[in-house]
Amino acid sequence: MLNRALVLVIFLSLADAMPAVGQAVESDRALFNQVKAKADKGDAEAQLQLGLFYTEGTGVAPDLRKAFKWHRKAAEQGLARAQYQVGLDYASGEGVKADRAEAVHWFHAAAEQDLAQAQLELGVCYLEGRGVGQNEVEALKWFRNASSRGLAYADYQIGNCYLEGVGVPKDSEEAIKWIKQAAEKGVAASQNSLALAYERGDGVPKDYVQAYKWYSLAAAQDDEHAADIRVRLAKVEMYLSKDQIAEAQHLAHAFKPTESAETDSAKPPQRVGSPNQSASPSSISNPKLHAGEVSKTGFVTVKSNDEDCEVLVDGTFVGNSPAKLQLAEGPHVFEIKKPGYKTLRRELKVSAGSELNLRAMLEKE
Repeated sequence: MLNRALVLVIFLSLADAMPAVGQAVESDRALFNQVKAKADKGDAEAQLQLGLFYTEGTGVAPDLRKAFKWHRKAAEQGLARAQYQVGLDYASGEGVKADRAEAVHWFHAAAEQDLAQAQLELGVCYLEGRGVGQNEVEALKWFRNASSRGLAYADYQIGNCYLEGVGVPKDSEEAIKWIKQAAEKGVAASQNSLALAYERGDGVPKDYVQAYKWYSLAAAQDDEHAADIRVRLAKVEMYLSKDQIAEAQHLAHAFKPTESAETDSAKPPQRVGSPNQSASPSSISNPKLHAGEVSKTGFVTVKSNDEDCEVLVDGTFVGNSPAKLQLAEGPHVFEIKKPGYKTLRRELKVSAGSELNLRAMLEKE
């Protein structure tokens, strides 16, 4: 009798939930039809939005080819955000055959219209020679343009350029200025780099309290690399007293980004949608993965002949060697670097389910 009663309660609960689910589906479908009607009439914003609906499966079955078709229609009308999106589609091969040169063409079109994310992405293309001849000076130019538009992640890239002497002479003080600026705006990778600088005394006086603070902030934001960051945090903690640890924790707790947390300026380049839609990370410059993409990933284990080398993937700091990284399938550019050593750059193509090894033998400068 108890079991029958329990089944009845479950049945009634499901029955109550069904109308809500059905209403949500009907609402999505109605919104899709409304946007498609505008898109069919040539509204560029609606065409971009319709492409997002096909990508996400909102009100319609997911279809990446149709998504690209509508992104392209909007881009050809000169909509900068759509041009950037088409560039992402070509770069990642979503809905269209991957074509790096074509990706650069569309990134450039959007960048010329002062779209900061496109400027940053274009800078990365020039930095790594993706779809265009490698040109470090041109890369730095676009990073500066993106920075002037308020994109904090571009500040981080500029800092790295000064740190490595990319497009400009090496200048550790100038590097730290840009890296700190990005860290204070909430860029996790920059917070990690700043912590490392304080830990080692590179460009700033050695300060374990500050190193602890910035490592704590980076670890709190970066779920994917939090374990690696916490290893460094534990190393720093060995040099601190209980009072100093408490001070560092207080500083981290009191930290507030210098820009509103509602902006996306501290994030790597992102997929675009309508102004009211949340954006998901770009697969080009950000190695983070969506839950639905896990099956399309492979692993790369990075080791070096010298411990604690910085590892960057597609221009983004991902941790220190040795490191095992889970990355989306496709080509990725790896950088292994350490002060006093020549930076090693390698490109590897990751396929679904693959397990690759990258052994870096760094040479002293």
